[in-house]
Amino acid sequence: MQKSLQTFQFKENETIASVGASSGVWEIWFASQVDNLTFYIQDIDEQNCNQEEIDYGVQYYEKLLKKKINGKFIPIIGTQKKTNLPQNTFDKVLIINSLHEFSSPSLILRDILNILKKDGILFIEEVIGMSVGEIHEGCGKRLFTKEELSKLLTQIGFEVIETFSKNNNNNVFVFKCSLGNMIN
Repeated sequence: MQKSLQTFQFKENETIASVGASSGVWEIWFASQVDNLTFYIQDIDEQNCNQEEIDYGVQYYEKLLKKKINGKFIPIIGTQKKTNLPQNTFDKVLIINSLHEFSSPSLILRDILNILKKDGILFIEEVIGMSVGEIHEGCGKRLFTKEELSKLLTQIGFEVIETFSKNNNNNVFVFKCSLGNMIN
């Protein structure tokens, strides 16, 4: 998580959406490291993405770290085709190890164009397939290759700013909205 925290470069008072975030375990930890972040924790799974689960996570980290977490966490239930997040709101949007699980990734990514602020940044942290058709060991879903991921995002209206390698085949891709494709 520390390497991701360094890559995401959160600043106090930012508003961040995390798409496919389940109960927000990573996001709660990030907020324990940077004060006054607002996280919209988005997922399609109501059993994990709810205030009770988020509150439990906050209590867990506060006890573990022996400090109060000064973040705000808002659960949002989306669908396979729409995030249900407010438009033109987010400084940063995170997709952490979940893009390959989306049934309609292009629809979700188009939606993200609308929810980012004009100068907002999209971070996609994904295990990358070394060959076309490689399967994720944990979930059994097909992984993107670097080329497939870059092509998909470019077609939708994003441009790659940077790519970071975390370990093995796990990478963080940093995107911004292409100037010619601004939706906001």
